[in-house]
Amino acid sequence: MENLRVSPLKSRNRTLFLLALGAVGSVVFLTAAAFFVYHTTKDLLSARDWEEHSQEVLNTLQLTSQRLDRLDLTSRLYFAEKDRDDLGAAQTVAVVLVAGVSHLTGLVGDNPAQEALAQALQSCTSELKQIADKTSPADVAGQSIVFGQKVLDCRDYVVRMQADENMLLRQRRDESQRGAYRSLSAGAVFLLVSLVTVLVLFGLLVRDAAQQYKAKQEVFDANARLASTVQLMEQRAVETGLLTATQEELQLCTNVAQAYQVTVRRCSQLLPSASIALLMINNSRQMLELVAASGGLTHVVEGFSLDACCGLRGGQIRWRKRGQSEIDCEHFVGAPPENYLCMPLTAHGDTLGILYVECSPDEDMPHIEAKMEALKSIVKVAAVFFGSLNLRARLENQSIRDGLTNLFNRHFMEISLDREIRRAARSRTELAVLMIDVDHFKHFNDTFGHEAGDYVLREVAEVFRNTVRVEDIICRYGGEEFVIIFPETGAESAKTRAEEIRRQIQRLQLRFRGENLRETTVSIGIAVYPEAGNSLVELLRNADRALYAAKNRGRNCVVTSLTEVTA
Repeated sequence: MENLRVSPLKSRNRTLFLLALGAVGSVVFLTAAAFFVYHTTKDLLSARDWEEHSQEVLNTLQLTSQRLDRLDLTSRLYFAEKDRDDLGAAQTVAVVLVAGVSHLTGLVGDNPAQEALAQALQSCTSELKQIADKTSPADVAGQSIVFGQKVLDCRDYVVRMQADENMLLRQRRDESQRGAYRSLSAGAVFLLVSLVTVLVLFGLLVRDAAQQYKAKQEVFDANARLASTVQLMEQRAVETGLLTATQEELQLCTNVAQAYQVTVRRCSQLLPSASIALLMINNSRQMLELVAASGGLTHVVEGFSLDACCGLRGGQIRWRKRGQSEIDCEHFVGAPPENYLCMPLTAHGDTLGILYVECSPDEDMPHIEAKMEALKSIVKVAAVFFGSLNLRARLENQSIRDGLTNLFNRHFMEISLDREIRRAARSRTELAVLMIDVDHFKHFNDTFGHEAGDYVLREVAEVFRNTVRVEDIICRYGGEEFVIIFPETGAESAKTRAEEIRRQIQRLQLRFRGENLRETTVSIGIAVYPEAGNSLVELLRNADRALYAAKNRGRNCVVTSLTEVTA
């Protein structure tokens, strides 16, 4: 432990020492470099100035030579033609020439040899100007000879100055190049020494910093792994708690409808940003029906055939992802979403339905995939519970319930009707029996299909359940025929209630797979105990006759036996 405490202190002191040494070394070398660069730059600028000065002198000499040529030309023209305009031009050029030579004398003031030649040239050009000013037509021939000789003398001075200045320019250029080479060589050596020194200093510092960084990185990686492990354990704990809560809540459910809602709610808690739906296979084993859904679901239809789902066809969990498996299921309203999951529910070797999960293209998919195991566990627990409830309900309902409409079956109806007749006989009360048939049902099946026909029968049965009293008994007699038993009900009351049932069914506006179905109507025949018979057989036969009378009258009407039939 003591070594662990001292070692970081020594490492920190060494780091501080290297930082201080590196800072001092950097300041020293930067100062030396700045001083060296300053002097080198100063010498190079001075050499460049001298070169530019020589170049300016040569340019002035060149200009002076051109002016001498111009003066010689204009004077020759005057001496040849004696034109006063040519004389004026020669005098103007002479004035400019004298001014230019005066400027040249000032330029070469730093060079005694050139200065002497410049002064001689200045005297020569002054004489040329005087000759040009005094020239007259009286003695043109003599003046022409003197003027030409003087021009030659001036040119000689210019040529000598050009040669000297060119030689001086070459010398200055050579000296400037040698100075540049010396500066470059010295700079390279200085830079190399500086780099080696600085690299050595900073190499030690970098090595120490690298060691510290490596140690910190190892600690950081260890902390990251620990945090990831803790987060994973916390997530697993939450998922386990959710699974346990799901099991406990399912045990409290008394029917499958409650269990469906519990399953969807718990899955939504696990995947709060996804849209979830639970679809179960109906009693006919021909269709999947939507039994529970989260609030955001809008794409899945309420009922569809088993082969419309790719997950059911494949018998396993199936992701539909953009760029991977792009074959869409056929159970959507409108265009299918880009990404969704179909998870079959199986229990006791039987497929019960699917859990549908819909997610956005980029945000939800990684989250759902990370929680896939927890989702599988919830679905497995729910499927086993559904299977157990369905098995118990199936055993209970098989003896008394119709599998399609969940109404009482014919056997239960006969037992109940016989019991109600005896009760009516004891209490001397009336008993009404309604025989109901869905109009044109065969034509309906032929047009829209048997799946749509089953859907209509279920909806009609739901109207019955919502219209009759609790003590009334609703039964499916067979096919599209139903029987309703109204205890303690007379003919007029039975007809009124039958008319209400007929109107409620006529108001139905049914849609199946996005298609509007035609109007649904029923014909109803009524037989009342004891007027229409004292036994089960008589009541059913008379109710059936009244039903056929209603059909003969055009359907969608109510007929009471022994009164309207005989009439």
